[in-house]
Amino acid sequence: MSEVSCELEVGDLKPHEITFQHAIEISPLIKERTIGPDMPEPRDEEPESAPIICQKSRVQKRESSPKLIIPVLKPSSSLDYELVSATMILRDAEEKRKKHVRQQMHNMQEKQLAVLRDNAARLREQQGKQVQELIAEKQRSDAQIIQEAEKQTMLELQEYEQQISSIRLQAKRQLQLFSFQCVAKYHSVFRSKYEAVAKALISIDKQALLSCSDYNRQLKELVELFETLTTKIKTDECGAAELKLADSLCNKMDGLYATINEDLEKLVKQQEHTQREEQRKAEEQVLAAALTLSQTPQALVETTAPTTTEHSQVAPQTVPAQQTPETQLQQHTQPLTQPSVPTEQVSHTAPTANQENSVAQKFYQEIYSFYQEKVDGVKPLQSDENMKKYRFACQKAINIPLNAISAVSAQHLQDKFERIFNFLNGQPLKTAEGQVSVNDHPLGRNYCLLLTAKRFVNQGETAISSNPQAAFPVASVVVSLWKLIPEFGKLFLAYIFKESPSLVPLRSKSVEEYNDLKRQAGITRLYAAVMITNGRRADGPDHPYGLEHAWRWLVDYSNLEPLPDISATLILEMLQTLGFAMCRTYGKQFSKLLLYIQRDYFARLVQVDEGGPRTRLEMLFMNCLNQKQIPEPQGTLGPSFW
Repeated sequence: MSEVSCELEVGDLKPHEITFQHAIEISPLIKERTIGPDMPEPRDEEPESAPIICQKSRVQKRESSPKLIIPVLKPSSSLDYELVSATMILRDAEEKRKKHVRQQMHNMQEKQLAVLRDNAARLREQQGKQVQELIAEKQRSDAQIIQEAEKQTMLELQEYEQQISSIRLQAKRQLQLFSFQCVAKYHSVFRSKYEAVAKALISIDKQALLSCSDYNRQLKELVELFETLTTKIKTDECGAAELKLADSLCNKMDGLYATINEDLEKLVKQQEHTQREEQRKAEEQVLAAALTLSQTPQALVETTAPTTTEHSQVAPQTVPAQQTPETQLQQHTQPLTQPSVPTEQVSHTAPTANQENSVAQKFYQEIYSFYQEKVDGVKPLQSDENMKKYRFACQKAINIPLNAISAVSAQHLQDKFERIFNFLNGQPLKTAEGQVSVNDHPLGRNYCLLLTAKRFVNQGETAISSNPQAAFPVASVVVSLWKLIPEFGKLFLAYIFKESPSLVPLRSKSVEEYNDLKRQAGITRLYAAVMITNGRRADGPDHPYGLEHAWRWLVDYSNLEPLPDISATLILEMLQTLGFAMCRTYGKQFSKLLLYIQRDYFARLVQVDEGGPRTRLEMLFMNCLNQKQIPEPQGTLGPSFW
């Protein structure tokens, strides 16, 4: 390349022209290209060769880059303005290209930034959602924890309230129990006073005491008030007011009884005064007759005759005035039995036998008196048409468990016993018509005791007469009730003696009175089963009516004159039912008794009886005396059955 010298004023040149001027000045020293994007960076260690290396790197970069290649301008000796213009155009194009590249790079960066911003926004949105979900989850967990805490608190509160309620209920029950006990005591007092008033009213001569209807009205009002009180107590409303009312009713009943007694005393005093006046008038008449006698003997006959007649008319009128209320009450009763010692027996027995018969007669008379007292006491309840529904409910409450008594299991027998005992003891019993209790009426308990005893005896007439084994579960319940309610035992004996008078071996009846041997046999079988059957173990081993009564009956009955069929039937049923127990208890003494009956009683029995019962009785005696024992009856209950 030739050297080019060119002198230009710097102040007249433009910046790119200055650059080209410099390039022209150094161009003789440069043999290769030294600028370009593909040229390597100059090195400090080799400053001399730096332009060459830079040029090579630039060549390599140009070769690898698809960008616009600027041709190398070779210096010339003359200034080629066209070349310079082309170079400048190329430079401008390069600048535009670079600007375009930078714009693309800027756009790419903007796009990348936009993508990054979108990603960041989505990330922030996802993070926000996650945070919201976490917050919501935390809120749900907190709400659940709060709900569980509230639930636990509610359960604890309910448990606490239940404990408080149970304590209140227990206290209420204790208060009710105490109130019930108090009312029950008042009820028994009211019932006894009611019976006393009823007896007093029965003994009143209504023609002499005109205010009897008023007393009946007052008595009925008091009974209705007490029935209302017992009905109110059934609804668990028993408190101090009810106790006060019960006490007031008892006091009113006392006042009524006292008023009746005062009127009775006034009546008796009035009758006594009338009697004394009549006696005084009679004495005056006798004195006048005596004076007349002293004057005229003939007038004695005329005066004495009417005086005697008048005295005979006065005497019968004084008899009712001297009768006590108890005596008048006895006139309205019909005896259950009329126990009396037969003349033949008295004449052939020793004084000790008379004493024994006297004791037996006293025992049977006490049973009869107790029974008659209860029967007379419940007459107002039995005759009251308004209490018909109540009587029917009581009968239903007793008949249902009583008819279901059997030895199917200990639990079954226990259930029937508890239902009967609890009802007789005052516990209300639910029925289809509602609740019924013996305390619903002042005479309810006595009425139900009489009814229960009668129904048990009826079991002997019906079920036991057809099924002998049924006697033992029925007898076991009877003994258990007898131990806990002695009144029931007396009434049971009273109905036994009423339905089968031969079980009171103090007198005989005619043959015509025994028209049903099967019925008599069933009652006797039940009576014998009661004497050898134990009750519940919980009531103790003591027996209220043991084998000693069977021994006494056999001895007393064998002393009576035998009757056809019935005498052999009763002895046969007694020995078949309790002969095994008597043989085991009395041993040789019982064998001696059987020998006595066979030797003495059979001789008299053969003369009047030739039927089947006598034959069966003789066979039983023969087997017993030969085998030295009587077979144990089937169906007996062991001592530990229930």
